[in-house]
Amino acid sequence: MIEKIYDYHLVVLGDPKAQGRPRACAFGKHARMYERQQDTTAKTALAIIVQQQAPPEPLSGPLCVDVHLFFGRPKNHFGTGRNAAKLKETAPIWHTSRPDRDNLDKLVLDALSGVFWRDDAQVCAGEIIKQYSERPRTEIFIKRLRPCGKSISIKLSQTPQCPNLEPGWPQERRSGVKRT
Repeated sequence: MIEKIYDYHLVVLGDPKAQGRPRACAFGKHARMYERQQDTTAKTALAIIVQQQAPPEPLSGPLCVDVHLFFGRPKNHFGTGRNAAKLKETAPIWHTSRPDRDNLDKLVLDALSGVFWRDDAQVCAGEIIKQYSERPRTEIFIKRLRPCGKSISIKLSQTPQCPNLEPGWPQERRSGVKRT
């Protein structure tokens, strides 16, 4: 289990944006892949917004990135008439419709490549949460991870943990985890 004390906490106001699928067009016998202009614009805007909070040099090594996405509520989550400002009791908390969470995460990770980290392949852990909120925004939490020195074996009955990420190491004191 990763202790969640973050090195960076970024807040980007506005509805979260998703990365679209790459497009292809044919040039004679060759195909060319390209991104939609709106995806490039969204990535650039996100990078510019968080640039002031970025480290002087992009981070190296493994990272944990949690992305919490808060979407604005549609009008049908609120009452009508004099209750137009009141949230219905039946209004959901979780955003279960499109865009998909992996496409939302992809845009964030790609936009912060070269700004907060060298390559988004460095991100080895993290959670993605999609919720509704009266204040639409994207919150990004970044934590540097200490690399695991040796590989570990985990019994299937135990919760997977990277032991040297937790305080209170040494590993020998933890049941179900042994060095290999």
